[in-house]
Amino acid sequence: MFNAPISASTKLALGGMIVTMLSATIPAAQATDISLVRDGVLNVCTGGDFPPMQYYANPGDEKLVGFEVDVVDAIAKQWNATTNYVVGDFKGLLPSLGAERCDLVASGIMVTAERLKAYDAVPYFISNVVMVTAVADETTKTPQDLSGKVLAIEAGTTYEKTAADLNAELAKAGQAPAQIQTYPSASGVIEQILVGRATATITQDTTAAFRIKQMPGRLQVPYNYGDGETYGIYLRKGGDNRAALVKAIETLQSSGEMKTLLQKWNLPETATDVKHTTN
Repeated sequence: MFNAPISASTKLALGGMIVTMLSATIPAAQATDISLVRDGVLNVCTGGDFPPMQYYANPGDEKLVGFEVDVVDAIAKQWNATTNYVVGDFKGLLPSLGAERCDLVASGIMVTAERLKAYDAVPYFISNVVMVTAVADETTKTPQDLSGKVLAIEAGTTYEKTAADLNAELAKAGQAPAQIQTYPSASGVIEQILVGRATATITQDTTAAFRIKQMPGRLQVPYNYGDGETYGIYLRKGGDNRAALVKAIETLQSSGEMKTLLQKWNLPETATDVKHTTN
């Protein structure tokens, strides 16, 4: 078979075609430089104690599980990265982000105007706030019934303000305030109700449903605040990182993967139908 010599110009043209073809086969997420990823690793701060969003399935486990873990893992996969979860107390998560001990915070954390003063966030999940009490408690039906009783709250959460607002309301009505006690973890708060040290706690409907299923016949939700609140994934301000995160979440939505994850964790299929703006 006769092989004709290839000219330099032809080689150059062929080389360009090959580069173009190879570039076309590389997914956009791979070709984009995501500065949130360091040496192929996405470092994520989380409380690790907020089922079904993120938690340890069994005592002694080293690997976190949960809906939010699956979402962040899927985002990292789009960026050709693996995840490293930096677990700590909820109150210290955003300060850890600011100190660059991690590059995202994903911990069932509400998007609030106060937090947005220092950090960026991408809203992606909506949930309702509820009050949880012991099943045997037949007298605590509304937050106002907590007058003079112990209310256990996870430190650093927006529930601290909800509790403070309740006490202001009780004081205005001439009633004794609730005795607010804070704890570093969500499981610690639930434990206070189970052992009888606290009458109630305030948490999300997703977590309450998980705890009730986990411990049937012991916990109940007598009151639903009704106003949907939005969880977000937080990151430091600046650059194109927020736009990259929005794009990754929208890809999960449009591909149907987000719906699959919601079904996996028995969450409402509309829970992630939220706008990703913070204006």
